[in-house]
Formats: sequence, C-alpha cells, structure tokens
Amino acid sequence: MLPVTTSESPWSKEQVELIKRTVAKGASDDELKLFLHLAARYDLDPFTRQIWFIKYGDDAHIFTGRDGFLHIAHRSGAFNGMQTQLREEPIGFEIRYYNRKEKKVEVLKRPSQFVAVCTVYRKDMEQPFICEVWESEYSTGQGLWPTKRRVMIQKVAEASTLRRAFDISGLYLPEEVSENEVEVVSGDRPVIAPSELKDALMTKAAELAEVSGGDRDSVLKKVCNIRNIDLANATDKDLQALIAHTDLLIARYRLKAEIEDTAELLGMDLTTLTAQVKKTCDLNSIDSIQATIGELKKRRENVSPEDELLRLAEELLI
Repeated sequence: MLPVTTSESPWSKEQVELIKRTVAKGASDDELKLFLHLAARYDLDPFTRQIWFIKYGDDAHIFTGRDGFLHIAHRSGAFNGMQTQLREEPIGFEIRYYNRKEKKVEVLKRPSQFVAVCTVYRKDMEQPFICEVWESEYSTGQGLWPTKRRVMIQKVAEASTLRRAFDISGLYLPEEVSENEVEVVSGDRPVIAPSELKDALMTKAAELAEVSGGDRDSVLKKVCNIRNIDLANATDKDLQALIAHTDLLIARYRLKAEIEDTAELLGMDLTTLTAQVKKTCDLNSIDSIQATIGELKKRRENVSPEDELLRLAEELLI
C-alpha cells in the first residue's frame, strides 16, 4: 500500500515555511496544501528535492524525477521490474517555440525521431503495463532535448508507464512540461483511415483467437483491458497500440506451440525447455520471439530419423 496523509502533518510549522520559501516558492496557500499532500501521500522528501514545485505564469506544476516514480513503485511492494526499448523512426517533425530570452520564435527541425516503449511488471498482475511515446509528442526543443534525445524520451516513457501501473496522479516530469509556447508541426506518420485500422484490428483479433483457441470478441476484449483502452472511443493511436499488442500476443502463442512441438520431438521436459527459452528470449519483442522460433525449428530439423526411432524405443522400454 502507498502511504497516505493523516490529519497530523509530518512537517513542523518551521519546515512548512522553509518549503514555501524554497522548493515551493511562489505557491499559493491552496497550491502549497496540494504540494504537501502529494509529498506525504507518495513519501517524497521535499528537502532532498524528490518533489518540487514550479509555476509558469498562472500554471502550477508539481514535479518529481524518474527516481521519484521508481521510489513510489518500490514502496508499493508490487514492483517487479521494468524494461525500456528505443527505436528511431524515419519520420520527421518540426518544433516552433517562443524563446523568451531572445524574444523571438525558434524553429527546430528533425528528419527522424526516437520512440520509447516501456514495460512495467507488477507482482500482483499477470499482464504488464506497456506505454509507447514518440519524441514529437514531448520534445520542446529546449533544455536537454536537443542533445539528450534518447535519454529524455526514455525518461518520459518510464514515468508515463510507472504512473499508470501504480495509479500515480498529480506528479509529472519536468521533461513532460514546457514553460514556453510550443507547436509541433509535421510529424508525418503514415496516415491510415480509422476504418482501415479497425478492420486490421479485427483481422488480428481473429488470428489471435485462432492460435489461442478462443473467440474473436473475447480475445479483443482482453487486449483492450490489458492496454486500458475503450474500443468504442479509441483514437487512431489507440487502435495502432491494440494492433501492436495483438501482434505480440500472436507471436507468444506461436512460440508456445513451437516449444511444445520441440519438447515432444526431442523427448525433453516441457517445463525445462520453456525455462531455457525464457532465459534467452525477450517475450516483449516480436523480433526476438521470431528468432527463437527459428532456432527451435532448426533444432527439430537437425534430429535424424535414427535419433527419433531410438528415442521412441527408449520410451517403449521404460
């Protein structure tokens, strides 16, 4: 369980005054109360800057770092690991923002962008939480974004996924917010009509039903629940995420079938072979799963008829 506030403040009057003068400078009384509530609820220490307050004009923001989100996850007792994968997409985008210091509009052009996919596991849940974020959705073109693009988008992906996995509200990374007006132009992702996306999703759901032994509607509902997406109100991005996750589940079921076939042919213990595969195969990567399937097929192909007859003979003698 996450810590919650009580009627008794964990800070003395002097400490509250110090917080208001330093890490929550400029906060109104109500904003300070909210800040102290979140600090106590999530057990974040303002004095070590695990949590801090910044005001951009009239907009108040309460921040923590990636380590702050990890701190909350670890304290829950349910955190069971996190994986983040990065890829570069050849899809350009352009950022226009107002440089207050120079008092002019700046333009930053990128011919490609980085995409981060984070997976967070909980001990008390069978399915992981997965979040994909694109650089064009968060880059402000300022701060460390121009020089630390991979690091920045990875931090955003991890914070977003941890926030969803552990039901964290009211806290954000500085990397997710800009103090200046920002406009993202272009970002020419392949455009697919919503009807085509829905048709593609239904086709994938039918394929998943076939390999899993279920029916299309039930497996589609399961995928939507895993990704926490309401199909009736799904955006294009939501539909693409559902298709991607359905593809991953299809690959996992096909791997399961290959493991079973290989264990039977080689006379191996199914549990032992499954454990061996899990050590080397990234079950969240379709490429890794497909490579493992290829390796299992090669192992079966290398079994000679004489070896198979000898194995069967040994089974008959047991």
